[in-house]
Amino acid sequence: MIDRRDRERLEALQRSTMTGWYSPFQLARAALDLTVSRLIGARGDFRLIEAIAGPQPPFDYAVRNGLTRDEIWIDYVADTGDGFNPTYAIASLLARPTLSLGGRETRRGDVLIMGGDQVYPSATRQAYWTRLVEPYAAALPKADVKEPPHLFAIPGNHDWYDGLMSFMRLFGQKRTLGAWKTLQSRSYFALRLPNGFWLLGVDIQLESDIDQPQIEYFCKLARHEMRDGDRVVLCTAEPDWVKGAIYNPDLQSNLAFFEKQLADARPGIEVVARIAGDLHHYRRHESADGRQNIIAGGGGAFLHPTHGEPVAVVRSGAGADQRPYTLKASFPSETESRRLTWRNLLFARYNLGFWPVAAFVYMLSSLTLPRPGPGAVAWVLVVLLVFIVFTDTHKTWYRRLAGSLHALAHLGAALGLAYAGGALLGVDVRNLQSMWSIIGVTLFVGVTGAVVGSTLMGIYLLISLNVARRHGNEAFSALQIEDYKNFLRIHVHREGLTIYPVGLREVPRAWKVAEDRRPGEPRLVPEGGALAPELIEEPVTIPIAPQHRRTDRSTPASADAGLRECPAGEPRSRPPAAGSTAKDGAPEP
Repeated sequence: MIDRRDRERLEALQRSTMTGWYSPFQLARAALDLTVSRLIGARGDFRLIEAIAGPQPPFDYAVRNGLTRDEIWIDYVADTGDGFNPTYAIASLLARPTLSLGGRETRRGDVLIMGGDQVYPSATRQAYWTRLVEPYAAALPKADVKEPPHLFAIPGNHDWYDGLMSFMRLFGQKRTLGAWKTLQSRSYFALRLPNGFWLLGVDIQLESDIDQPQIEYFCKLARHEMRDGDRVVLCTAEPDWVKGAIYNPDLQSNLAFFEKQLADARPGIEVVARIAGDLHHYRRHESADGRQNIIAGGGGAFLHPTHGEPVAVVRSGAGADQRPYTLKASFPSETESRRLTWRNLLFARYNLGFWPVAAFVYMLSSLTLPRPGPGAVAWVLVVLLVFIVFTDTHKTWYRRLAGSLHALAHLGAALGLAYAGGALLGVDVRNLQSMWSIIGVTLFVGVTGAVVGSTLMGIYLLISLNVARRHGNEAFSALQIEDYKNFLRIHVHREGLTIYPVGLREVPRAWKVAEDRRPGEPRLVPEGGALAPELIEEPVTIPIAPQHRRTDRSTPASADAGLRECPAGEPRSRPPAAGSTAKDGAPEP
C-alpha cells in the first residue's frame, strides 16, 4: 500500500501544466533568459571548463563481460519536461520492460539518450526536478531495477539558459534519474556500439560554433578508436538540415564543419544517420543510398506542425559528400497538422494569459486613435514596428506586408471598439471631456479587446500557417497540444541498426495512483484506459558494413549465453552506406 504522504506527492505531480508561452510574464522571462544565455555563451563557454576537468573516454557497449556483444537496445527521446501528462506518458512507455510494436517485440533500452531541451521553459534546478526527474522516477523507480539502464544527454537551447549549470548538475555527476543512471562528465559523449556502429552526442550550444576542445575530442576518437568502415549516428540538439532549408544554408555549417573534421581525422568512416529534436514532431528524410535524417522531438513539449515551410527535399553532408534527402514520413501527417491549426480560432480560450496584453494594446489605442495628431501617428508607428518584427519570415517584403496588415487589423478593431463603447455610453470618443467617460470607454475597449485581440491573433496565425506556411512555432505553441508524442527505439544487431519510430497519438489527461503495482511497473496509470503506442511507420534498418560481417563466428556457444538474438522478422531495408567495430572498456548497463 502507498502511504498518504507518498500519494499526495504523486497526485501533486499532475499539477504541472504545459507552458503558457503567450503569458506576458512568460514572454518577459523567455526574453530575459535568451538575452542572458547568449551573453553567457559568448563570454563564458562552460564546455571549455569541462575540457580541462579530466578525460572522458568513449563508453564501450560493444563488449560485455569481456565478450563481444551482438546486440544492444537504445532509446532516444528529446524535448521532454514540459507538462506532466505527455512527459510522464512517454516516460512510462520508455520504462516498460517490453513493448509490442506492429507485431514485433522490442525491449527497454539498455541506454537512454536524451536529445536536448530536457526541461521547459527554463533550466533551473527546481524545473528539472518537478518537470523531469520526478515524472521519470514515478515511471521507473530506482529500487525496481537490479541492473539500471544508462542515461546520456546532450543540451538544447533551453538547457543552456543558465549556462549549463543545472544540466551538468543532473547529468554530469553520475546521478540517477529514476532508475536511469548517468555516466557522462561532459555535455557531449561517444558510445561504441556492436557491429561497427558509433553514436556521437554533439553539443552545439546556442547555435554557435562547436568548441575546439569538443572537435579535438571527437577527432582523437576517430583517429585512435574508430576503424575504416565504421558507421556513425550523430545526435545533435537541432536539425540543421531542416533549419538550413527553411531559413539560411549557413545554419547547416555547424554539423557540416563537424562532419568534415571527423572525415579528415578518419576518412574511412561514414555518417549514416543524424537524429535531432528541437522541432516537436517526427520527421524522417532519406538519401538515395539509405542514410537517414530523423527529427524525433516528441518527448513532452507542445506539438509542432509538420505542414509548415516546404522541406520535401533537404541537403546534408560536408563538402563533396553533401547529398539530397527526401521526406519519407511525418507524425502527425500534414493533413492532420493542417486540421489541428484550425484550433487557433479558439486562441482566446487557450491563452488566457494573453488577454492582459491584448487589453493593454487596445486600451492605449482607444486613447490615441480617435483623436488624430502626433500621438496617434507615433502609436500607429510603434504598433506597426512591433508586428513587423513579430512576423516570421526571412523575406523583407513579406515581413513588412504581413506585419503591417496584422497591425492594421488590430488598430482598426481597437478603433471600432472605441466608437462602439462611445455609442453605448452616449459620448463622443473624439472629444472625451469627463474622467468618467474616459474610464468607461477605456474599460469597455479593454474588456472586449482582450477577446477580440486574442481572436484576431488566432486568425492571423491560422492564415499564416495554413496559407503562407509561416509561424509554425507561434501557431502551435499557442495550442499547447499534448498529443502526438514520439520517441525512437533503436536496435543494434547482427544485421545492422534498426530504428523503430514509436508514436503516441493520444495522451491521457488524468492519472490515478497504482495501488497494487509490481516492481518495474509505473506508479501512476491512466484513469481511462491503457496507453496505445504505435509504430509511426515501418522500422528502418541500416545494414552493417561488409567488412564487419562475420562469416566465421569464432565466439563459442557459451559466450553467446545471455546475449539476445535479433527478433524474428527484423525488417531489412535500405541499400548499404558503410561500416564499424568493437573493443573493451564499457560499464555494464
